[in-house]
Amino acid sequence: MGSRRKTGVEDARLPEISRRALIAGTSVAAFGAVNPASASANLAPIAVVASTEAVRHCKNWLAIDAQIGRLQTRWAKLEGWLIREHSWCNLSRAEQQALPWSKELQDIDGILDTLFDKRERLLEAIPDSASVSFEAIIARLAVLERLIWPEDHPEAHAMIARSRQDLVALSADIQHGAFGA
Repeated sequence: MGSRRKTGVEDARLPEISRRALIAGTSVAAFGAVNPASASANLAPIAVVASTEAVRHCKNWLAIDAQIGRLQTRWAKLEGWLIREHSWCNLSRAEQQALPWSKELQDIDGILDTLFDKRERLLEAIPDSASVSFEAIIARLAVLERLIWPEDHPEAHAMIARSRQDLVALSADIQHGAFGA
């Protein structure tokens, strides 16, 4: 299920997410949703802490991913402007370095390298942390939704997005007592 990143590099691939892992995550939600009161009452304190850790990892991953997106957009706009206004691609490396905006491009590159590493480490930690709450499962699905490119796997992306939305609605219904006791 490896989606291709839109990097221009044909062999850049995202880590594989097994169907078993995806099904396991959603089945926890389904079985817990049948009787949410008893499901949450049977959770060990360690599982709840691990679930909180999963939420933290996912939220951090999503924040870093959003920051990467903003920096990539800034880099692309700046490079596009340099190409249009200063014939950036026709300049020698020394001429490019002489322009004051090249420093910003270098800074963005350095920050992106650091953020890519952080994001990768967080992604590696997410599968090892338990997801025994709606919040943790929703957070994991939000990460999956970002990992799967809609252009590459429209059906998978749509199912993940819809599952996340359904769990958000279901957890809100449970919190407001829509299912009764």
